[in-house]
Amino acid sequence: MLSVNNIKLITFAKHSAWKMYGGNTYRHLRACRDRCKLVKLVQTFNYSTKCDRKKDFVKPSLDPRVEALREKLIYCDYLDCRKVKINYMKRFLSKKRIEYAEKKAQSDRLTNVPIYSVLLDTRNDENDESHFRQEQEDINTEEDIAKPVHMPYASTDPYSNVLTDTSLSESNKGNLDENTISLNDKYKALYERYLAEKDGVLGKEELTLLDYLEETDRDVSYKRDLPSSVPSNWMVDVEQYDDASYQDSTWLNNYGTPDPNSSLSTVPCGGCGALLHCKDQALPGYLPSELFRKRSKKELRVMICQRCHFMQYYNTTLEVKVSADEYPALLKVIRKKICAVILMVDLTDFPCSIWPEINSVLNSLTPVFVVGNKIDLLPPDSKHFFTHVKDCLSKTVIDSTGIKKENIRHVALTSAKTGYGIEELINKLHNIWKYKGDVYVIGCTNVGKSSLFNALLQSDYCKVQAVDLIQRATISPWPGTTLNLLKFPILNPLKWRLYLRTLRLQKEQRYKCAEEKFRINQFKATRNLEYATLQSHIGRTFQSKSGPEVGKDDPFVEGRYKKHTQQFGFDETKEEYKYSRWCYDTPGTIQPDQVLDLLTMQELLSVLPKKIISPRTFVLHVNQTIFLGGIGRLDYVEGDSFIRCTIFSSSELPVTLTRTEDADSIYNELLKTEVFVVPENSPDRLKHWPALGSKEMEVTGIGNNESIADVILSSAGWIAIAAEEAERVLLRAWSPQGRGLHLRTPALLRKSVALRGNRISDAPTYKSGRQAYRK
Repeated sequence: MLSVNNIKLITFAKHSAWKMYGGNTYRHLRACRDRCKLVKLVQTFNYSTKCDRKKDFVKPSLDPRVEALREKLIYCDYLDCRKVKINYMKRFLSKKRIEYAEKKAQSDRLTNVPIYSVLLDTRNDENDESHFRQEQEDINTEEDIAKPVHMPYASTDPYSNVLTDTSLSESNKGNLDENTISLNDKYKALYERYLAEKDGVLGKEELTLLDYLEETDRDVSYKRDLPSSVPSNWMVDVEQYDDASYQDSTWLNNYGTPDPNSSLSTVPCGGCGALLHCKDQALPGYLPSELFRKRSKKELRVMICQRCHFMQYYNTTLEVKVSADEYPALLKVIRKKICAVILMVDLTDFPCSIWPEINSVLNSLTPVFVVGNKIDLLPPDSKHFFTHVKDCLSKTVIDSTGIKKENIRHVALTSAKTGYGIEELINKLHNIWKYKGDVYVIGCTNVGKSSLFNALLQSDYCKVQAVDLIQRATISPWPGTTLNLLKFPILNPLKWRLYLRTLRLQKEQRYKCAEEKFRINQFKATRNLEYATLQSHIGRTFQSKSGPEVGKDDPFVEGRYKKHTQQFGFDETKEEYKYSRWCYDTPGTIQPDQVLDLLTMQELLSVLPKKIISPRTFVLHVNQTIFLGGIGRLDYVEGDSFIRCTIFSSSELPVTLTRTEDADSIYNELLKTEVFVVPENSPDRLKHWPALGSKEMEVTGIGNNESIADVILSSAGWIAIAAEEAERVLLRAWSPQGRGLHLRTPALLRKSVALRGNRISDAPTYKSGRQAYRK
C-alpha cells in the first residue's frame, strides 16, 4: 500500500509528465507505480525546467515603498501580477528555485569571499595607563603594527588603503603613488576651472539681445514650452516650407514666428476647421508666418494648422484658447434648419459621454440617429449582446437628454475604427432620411465623431467627385480636436445607385461570412480576444473616372456621368454642388462628467482602451476597497456576504485591493509611486491632481453569476456588481472631484461575470477564462 509521501510524489510526477511529455506518457504512468521511475522523472523534469523556464523564476525588482505596505494590501497588480499570469505549479517551482539560488549564493559567499580578523590584545585592562602610552610610542613603528590574522581556508590577497587628501605637503606627497597624485591634481584643476568660470559669469555685464539669441541658440531650455517629441526643425516636414531661403535664420524661425499685423484667411484648416492665420500661436488655426505668407488660397487648402500637424505626426497637442460656450453656439443652427442628427455616444463611457443639454439645440421634429461607437472594444457576453446594448443605449439617451422616443429613428452600433456597422448605418440613412436635408454629427468630446466623419467621407455616402478633394479630419486621443465645422457633400441616393450598391453588398456578404466563421474558430481554438473583435470592411460602389483600377465600361463608374475635377478643393458655387446636401462634423461639446480634461497626454493614452476590453473579476468583502488606478475607487460599505466585481477598463490601469479603514493612507502613499500609473508620480503633477469625491449607491442582487448594475467611474471605466439574490448592497464610489459617478441599471454586460475562469489561490481574483461569447 502506498504511503502519503508516495502518493504526493506520484501526483507531482504525473503533473510533471503531462507538462513535459504530453498525454501519452501521462496515461502510461497511470499504470506505473514504480517509485524509482517516478523519482527519475521528477529529477528530469526539474532539470529541464531549470533552463527553458529560467525567466519565470527571476524575482522582479520592486519599489521598497510598496513592499513596505504589503500587510495592508489585500491584492495589488504591481506586487501580485505573477499570481494571475503564472499558475500555482510554476509559482511553486519558482519559489523553490529562488530559495535554492539564495542558498547557493550564501554558500559561495562563505566559501570564496575572503574574511579577515584581528586578534584582540590580551592587555585589555582599562586602568593600565602604561598600555596606552606604549601604544602611542609604537604607533609609528612599522614592525610593531598588528598585522591581520587570516581565518583558516581564507584567501590571503593583500589590500591597502588609498589616501586621497588634497591638503598634503610636498614631503608627504612623496610617499604616495603616482596614480593618486595625478588623480588629485586632475580634480583640483577641474574645480579651480569651475570657480574661475563661475566668477566670470557672475561678473559679466547685462546681456544684449544679440548675446541672448546666441546663448539660447546653444541652450535647449527654450524647448520647455513645446512638447519634447517635436523636433526643432519640424517645419521641414511641411511640403510648402522652403528651407533654402531660411539658412541664416535662428531657432526662432525653425519653430516659426507670428505676425500680429497679418489678417485672417478665408481658408479653413482641413483637420480641425479653424481659419488659417499667423497672428497668434494661442489661437486656433495658427500657422507660422514662414508657412503662411505669400500663399494663395489654392496652396492653403492643402495645408493644416500647426496644432493638427503636431497631432498627426508627433502624437502631441498644443493648447489653444477656445471658450467652452462657443461649441453650443455653433450647434444652434440645427434648431432652425431641416436636418437630421447623428448623435454619437461612446459605449465605453456612457452616460458620461452624453451631453444632457443636447435637446436645447434640436427642434421637436429633428430626427435623431443614435450611434453607439467603439462597439469593437466591448467583449460580447451572450447571444443577446447586440439587442441588450441597444436597449441600454436608447434608454440612457432618453433619460439623460429628454429626446422623445418617436424622434429616435434608428439605434446603430458601430466602430469607426474597424468599420463595423458603418455600411448598415449608411443603408439606414439612405432609406430613412434619404436626401431631405443636411446631416450633423454631434456628441461630446472624444466619442469618435471625426473618425465617423472620415469613414463616411470614404464611403458611398459622399459624392464621388469630392472624395479625393476633401482633407480628412484630424484624429487624436486628445479631446476637443475639431474646432469648427467640417463638411462633405452627400451622394444623392437615387434608385439606380441604391441598386448597384445592393449588388456590391450582396457580393461581399459571402466573403464577410467566411471571414467571420474563420475568426470564431480561431477564437475557440486560441481563446485570444483579438479574434473576438468586431470588424468589417467599408467599400465603395462608385469610383471616380480617374481611378487607377476603373475601366471605361465599368457600370460602377459614376464619373462618366459628371466630369471629375483634378484640382484639390472644390467650389461650392458650381452646379454639381449648388443644391447638394452636406454632412457636417461638429466640435465636441464639453461634458462636466468626463475627467479627460484633467489628464495629460501620457495619462490619456493609459486610460483610453486601445483594444477589446478584457474583463477582470474580483471578490470584494464588506469594508474592503478596490482602486482602479488612481482615478477610480469603490468601497463595499454594507452587505451580508461577498460580491463579485467585474472591471471593464483599459488593461493599463492596475487594480489594488485594501481594507476601507486603510484606503485613504494607502492612496496617499501609492500616489508617490508607480503603482497607480494614472496620475503620473511626479511632484509637479501631483500638485495639480484634484482630490477624490464620493457618492453612495445601493443595489439589490439577482445572483452571483449575473451582474445587476454598473458603477460608472467617469471616463476610467465601470465595475459590474453581482450579488446574491435579494441581497441589499450599499456602495460608495469615488472619482476626481466626484465627476461622472453613475449607477447604470441594468448592467451593460451582465453575463460577463459568468465567463470568468477559476479562482486563483491566495488571491481575490479569477483567471481570464472565456471572457467573450461567440456562437
